[in-house]
Amino acid sequence: MDTDYYATCRWILENHLTDMIDIEFNRDKKTVADLIKLAHHQHIPVILSNHDFQATPDQQTLISRFQQMAARNADIAKIAVMPQNSQDVLTLLTATTIANQKLTIPLISMSMGELGKISRITGPQFGSTLSFATVGRASAPGQLSVEDVRKSFKILN
Repeated sequence: MDTDYYATCRWILENHLTDMIDIEFNRDKKTVADLIKLAHHQHIPVILSNHDFQATPDQQTLISRFQQMAARNADIAKIAVMPQNSQDVLTLLTATTIANQKLTIPLISMSMGELGKISRITGPQFGSTLSFATVGRASAPGQLSVEDVRKSFKILN
């Protein structure tokens, strides 16, 4: 429920319990705007994130979402999608590259699941600022261990 989500985020921000906060982009626009304003007032950077656990939108939709996040005062814009095929992974990586060239804020993008694993280690080459890895049990489909991500980054860089 948005009311509980808003109250929890507000409490975290008001009590300075985080150094950065991740706010879901698709929630009520006024609620999100109020949370961003509060976070910035507290000098806490905001990641605006968008998750699609079913599919990968087309390239222009992804670019547009990154642009909308920047326009809504995100400090970092994050998109995670579920690929249905390898072309979906390429769509996300291409959209990230284009958005990264157009925007001044850092971007984070990843495809989830087995198909998307490659995006978690090649993201920096396409404009994604960071990746998510697991120290224990994975919190998202296709998430790699921190050891595997470090090895892969070393090889690619």
